[in-house]
Amino acid sequence: MIPTRPLRVAVIGAGPIGLEAALRSAASGFETVIHERGTVGANVRRWGHVELFSPFVMNSSQAGRKIVGAGRPADDALLSGDEFASGYIEPLARAIGGEVTIHEHSQVVAISRESTWKHHLVGRRSEVTDRFVLLVEGSEGESVDTADVVLDCSGTWGNHNPIGAGGIWCPGERRVMTTGDYEIPNTEGDGAGWYTRRHMLVVGSGHSAATVVVALSGVSETRVTWITRGQKETPLELVGDDPLPARAALVTAANQLAADESSPVDWLPGALVLAIDGGPGHFSVAVDDPGRGRQVIAADGVLGLTGCRPDRSLYGELQVHECYATGGPIRLAAQLLGEASGDCLEQTDTELETLQSPEPNFFVLGSKSYGRDSRFLLRTGLRQVDIVTEHLVGQYGCGHALS
Repeated sequence: MIPTRPLRVAVIGAGPIGLEAALRSAASGFETVIHERGTVGANVRRWGHVELFSPFVMNSSQAGRKIVGAGRPADDALLSGDEFASGYIEPLARAIGGEVTIHEHSQVVAISRESTWKHHLVGRRSEVTDRFVLLVEGSEGESVDTADVVLDCSGTWGNHNPIGAGGIWCPGERRVMTTGDYEIPNTEGDGAGWYTRRHMLVVGSGHSAATVVVALSGVSETRVTWITRGQKETPLELVGDDPLPARAALVTAANQLAADESSPVDWLPGALVLAIDGGPGHFSVAVDDPGRGRQVIAADGVLGLTGCRPDRSLYGELQVHECYATGGPIRLAAQLLGEASGDCLEQTDTELETLQSPEPNFFVLGSKSYGRDSRFLLRTGLRQVDIVTEHLVGQYGCGHALS
């Protein structure tokens, strides 16, 4: 079939993976547009005070580093979110701005096909050549964009998991907790003021929760009650001979705080949050603790660091086969669920087949592709972009689409 127009690629999200996808797409000669609901790198700025424990070279691509140029961070630098945004993400967006159309404050709210209905195409989606239709909400109202390929790189940030048992909100949670209560607070410098001489309740068993617990333990006269749902000997598992020393140091510090009865941290393994009431300075949290029974904990603040989940409503009219457990695309989820290691550094390399779905030319990339699985690494997302770009070039050639 002779191509008659440039292949148009729509990228959703202007974070590190979305920008990488746009960079590779434009370099392949495809017409490329990004729709970002906020501003470039805005989600990274939300945790700008937090330091990554993986070096810059793991979180950037060779192509990205080359186009950003000599002012980029050192390969071995452990950057904060703000440093990552200002030193790489924002310069990368500026560098590709001449080849890629970047729409900020442009939120994609739904995706479908031009003249095709989902229920008409069960079992024969591969025959579809209609362009995608994207309903976009921007500063001037709603509009429609079209594309031959859609790369959903919107991530999971902001769609936080509840702190209630069973993956749903506990009574009172939606009423009394705000978006900031699910994020890592800044407890240094001016940010430490509110947290001084407080009792904070932290829910979560991952590295984000550990970061918060360690940080709060260093604030003057502040006590922490730390709830982890799993009943283990330690809150976090220490990776033997960890190649990421900063991660090992964080895990060690958090585990020591939990084990030390004289520390300001009271660890409640296996506890469940049943209900929450009150507000900042006077929360009341009902907890079912297997070691101490049911109790009500009074706290000045509650922080839920329980991870994020994907917003799948975007592609409800597309045939995307999802995993019932993680919410991610089924083939990749099956691969991840079948891996024994919980270490994000020990994962099977991604292949094209694991990124494909019954919907032709629609791909979920980046952290959203992992659903609720927290083992995602930026370098994994960068590799996904490589694979999909190579596939598109191999299928269509550089810069062309189906007629």
